[in-house]
Amino acid sequence: MRKPPYASLAVTAGVILLISILVFKSYLPYVGRSLAPKEPPAIVLAMRNAYFVGMGKHGKAWSLKAKTVEIGQTRSITTLTNVTEGKIFDSGKIALQLNAGQAIYDSFTMNLRMDHGINIQAKNGDKLTAEGADWNSTTSVLRSIGRVSLDSKLGRISTEKVEVDLRNKEITLWNGDMSVDLSKEAGQNAL
Repeated sequence: MRKPPYASLAVTAGVILLISILVFKSYLPYVGRSLAPKEPPAIVLAMRNAYFVGMGKHGKAWSLKAKTVEIGQTRSITTLTNVTEGKIFDSGKIALQLNAGQAIYDSFTMNLRMDHGINIQAKNGDKLTAEGADWNSTTSVLRSIGRVSLDSKLGRISTEKVEVDLRNKEITLWNGDMSVDLSKEAGQNAL
């Protein structure tokens, strides 16, 4: 069988390409490493002792002071650790104050997820302690993660889940146990 006339030209071109790669390899960007693109860093920005503010449709949605802040490679996920002096706003006014072990903010969904133990205090003095919670500034709804303990002026509530709708001023509890201190109420009504 006879070889096609261009086969010798293709072999010659391949040999010339290999020789040029060997001679000029220091100028080629892909030599010395794999041809696959480098993996970008998981964290593109890290800060210490930072104060962050999340903006919503109606202005400031939340603000947090954090020991460390890390912004991920997609630049939409921000992780804040050792959160103190946190505030959640509703219609431009402070609705809740909080502390959390960690908070993760997703700028695409505008969700703030707090976990590793959180403490939340309302304007009226009610205190909520939970494993974590999700705050959606678009809907003004706070949903708990894990078991919740709620201390109010009337007593103590322990529940599986709490949902607080700040816009409609509603609290929904699931499977809760409540203890009420009637001595305070009875004493006030007797006067």
